[in-house]
This record gives sequence, C-alpha cells and structure tokens, in this order.
Amino acid sequence: MSGSPKYSYAELDRMREQQLAEQRRKREEKARQKRLRELARRVRSEREKLSARHSALSARVAGQRDGARANGEGARHSHLTTTLTSLAAMIAAVSDEPSLEAAWAALAAAEQTTTALDVAVSAALARQQRSAALAALETGLAAFPDRAELDPEGAGDVTAALDEARRHVGSPDRFPAARATAADAAERHLRRAHERREELARVRRHAEQAHQELTSLIAEAEQAGAGLDGLDAAAALLRRLTAASDRGDTSEITRLTRQTRQQLTSLSADFDGWLDELACTRIVLDAVRRALPAAGLRLDPDSVQTDGTSSILTAHRASGDRIVMAVVPDGSGGAQLVYEAEGHDFVTRLSATGEEQSCDLTAEVLERFQEALEPEGVRAGELSWQGKGKPERPPAFEANRLPGDRSRERR
Repeated sequence: MSGSPKYSYAELDRMREQQLAEQRRKREEKARQKRLRELARRVRSEREKLSARHSALSARVAGQRDGARANGEGARHSHLTTTLTSLAAMIAAVSDEPSLEAAWAALAAAEQTTTALDVAVSAALARQQRSAALAALETGLAAFPDRAELDPEGAGDVTAALDEARRHVGSPDRFPAARATAADAAERHLRRAHERREELARVRRHAEQAHQELTSLIAEAEQAGAGLDGLDAAAALLRRLTAASDRGDTSEITRLTRQTRQQLTSLSADFDGWLDELACTRIVLDAVRRALPAAGLRLDPDSVQTDGTSSILTAHRASGDRIVMAVVPDGSGGAQLVYEAEGHDFVTRLSATGEEQSCDLTAEVLERFQEALEPEGVRAGELSWQGKGKPERPPAFEANRLPGDRSRERR
C-alpha cells in the first residue's frame, strides 16, 4: 500500500435520505406492532390469572350464603354476588393496561368485602354460638394462605387473640370481648395482607413488563451484532430485578424497575442510532457497487466484509492493482469513504511552504469514481490524504481508518 489512506466525506442526496427515513419508519412500525403483540399476550396471561382468582372468590362467596342469610347478612351477600357477576364481565372485557389495572383493583375490593362479610357473620354467631363464631373467623383466615408472609406481625397478633378467645369460650362474660378483639385483629391483619399482596402483584407486573421489553431488546441487538455499550450491565440489572421480585421486596422491585426503564430508553436510542448507521452504510455501499465500473474499477465480489456498521471491499484497476475501500458511518447521517491503493504513485514536490505530496494516478481514479457516485445518490467531498498540502488533516477525518485494521488508531 502506498503512503497513508485517502479519504473523503460522503452525504446522501434527498432521495437517499428519504429512503433512509422510510427504512426508519418501517422499523419503528415493526417495533410498534411487536409492542402491540406483547401487550395482547400479557393481557391474555393476566386475564387468565384474574379469572382463576375470581373463580376461587366466587366459590368462597357461595360458601358464605347460608351463614350470611341465617345471621342477618343476606342482603350484603346478595350485593356481593351481584358484584362478582359484574366483575366477571369486566375481566372478560380487559384489553389494555388501564382496564387490566382496574380489574385487579375491583377484584381486590371484592376480596376485602368477602373478608368483611366473614367477620360480620362471626359477630352474629358470637351472640348465639361461641365456638361457631371462632370457626367463622378461622374460615376467613384460611382463605388467605399467604397472609402470614405478607403481614407477619399482624398474623402473630391474630394467633394470640384467637388463643385468648378460645380460653374464654366457656365464659359468657369474657368471651364476647375476647372474640371482638380477635375479630378486630383478623380484620386489620387481612386488610394489610390484601393491600400488600395487591401492591406486590402490581409492582411485579410492572417489573415483568420492563424485564420482558429489555430482554427482547438485548436479544435483538445481539442477534444484529450490535456491540452496544451497556449490554452486560443491562443483563446484570435484569438478574437483580428477578431476584428482588422473587424475594417480594416491593421497594427494591420498584427501584430496579425504574432503572430497567431508564436502561431500556438509553439502549433503545443507541440501537436505533446503530441501525440508522447500518442502513446508511448499506445505501452508500450499494451506490459504491454501481459506481465502480464507471471509474474503470472491478469489484472483487468475495471481498465485501462488515465490521459493526462499517463495510470494507476490494476493487481492482485495469492494471490489476488493488484499491481497498471502506464505508465508515459518521453518526450524523453521512459516512467517511476511506481508500488504500496499491502502487507507488505518490510524488513529492517542493513548494514555497515546504514539501507537498500528490497522488496523481490514484487521485485521478478515485475522483472519477467519486463523480460516478453522484448519480447514485451519494455526494462525495474533496479527496484528501495526509500531506496533501494542508497543514494538518481535518479533525473530522483524523481517526477514521479501515475497519478491522488494528495497526492504526481507533476512532
């Protein structure tokens, strides 16, 4: 190779810029459709969970019917049954995030109403059958198997209050107060457990959605070969989010979900920029292929290689000498064209400002080639090389070298 690389700056004309914009629009539309498909999948999954919880609650409410009617709570039970019927229709109609959140909130409210009904029936029974009153409380507690995990302090209070009430079952004077204390403790405990369960379910849903979106982006970037900064850190963040979700740490889940969203936004922007650069390179490379014959150059079809968003190829002059060309995107919608040519065609001349190098033979071929790019929608700037007669290389070109050439400076 003779001397240093030659280089120029290439810009897309209006038609090619529109082509690039159209590719970006199609990519964004494809991403939008993907998000809609994922939303539909998530809604189906959450609707199934809602239906399962609704079925379990309906069975529990059906079991309350006789006790409620026998103890003056029939109207309350009928209203709850009607609410569950409406809730079933609401769940069936869930189609997006707002309706999904509304259905979960309505289900949680119905569950709390059911718990309150258990307490009310227990109070009525306390006036008639002391043992049956405690059994009614215990039935309500048994319907919430994870209550102790969600509210361990409250669970301890309830256990102590129930034990105290059992000790006074035989005492008509002491039992009512002991039962009332147990009922109050149970109601407070179940309310807190409900609230914490719903909060945990909500933050887990949001975490799962953020996790899925970032996981999908990482997979897409890796499949495309985009060596984006931050991919390893993003994968580590997802592992921490999963661990926090498994532990049920709501504050940590919320914090890590927020970080995941921020990482998703940052990586999405980087990946979009990477894809824009790749699309620009492909447009310029396509123009290069078509322009080569007009400059008397023949493409070596097996020489085209990709290095990130850059491409490199080899062409031959009629003499058989090689010219290696690289298209290196500049991140601003244009690209650097970098050339290295075989042959000793540099000429050094003396001038009043000192020595100047000219590259007459190669320059003639490359300038002819760059002129041939114009009809293909790519405007190439002035051909330059180090020592051409300028005091220094323009800053924009200083670090651009052929992709994959480790002997030269990196950008």
